[in-house]
Amino acid sequence: MPEYRAIYKCRLCGEEFQEGETGDIIAMACTVALTVKDSTENVRCERNLHRHMPHHCKDGSYGFADFCGFRKVED
Repeated sequence: MPEYRAIYKCRLCGEEFQEGETGDIIAMACTVALTVKDSTENVRCERNLHRHMPHHCKDGSYGFADFCGFRKVED
């Protein structure tokens, strides 16, 4: 079964990073929940994901990261 990783991208430094992983049905449900409600609090997900989150950039700055989607990872 494929794995999906939640991908965020910082608006300030442009870094992409992952914040949680799940299976295909849950990834779809979480993406819809984030689109409609800004949160996954009512979806069975390993972590409560959000549409936006803070990011500590490598240069010490603090940025604002956006949820980009779930990237499929093949083993």
